[in-house]
Amino acid sequence: MIAMWSAVAALAVINLVFKGAGPAILGDHQFGARTQTALDALPAALLAGLIAVDLLGPHWDNADWTMLPGLATAGVARTRGLPHLACILAGVAVTAALRTLG
Repeated sequence: MIAMWSAVAALAVINLVFKGAGPAILGDHQFGARTQTALDALPAALLAGLIAVDLLGPHWDNADWTMLPGLATAGVARTRGLPHLACILAGVAVTAALRTLG
């Protein structure tokens, strides 16, 4: 049990050091437009990867076809400018309707 809490504390310290190292090293450095665009896209790419693994499973064998149209509906709703909650509700509604029909 002590080993687990030691690992948690060590990871917290490492996280703190990493989060502090970036601003300390870079300071007020401004990135170029292309670099900033790539850096701004990283969280969305990470989220897309996490969603893909969650939908398809770690070995890509847990695919549930009803989630994909729901996810597409949420994506289209977001590109149309709907609020986040409305996008989520639209995706859930489509997924629930497909599961009811199938």
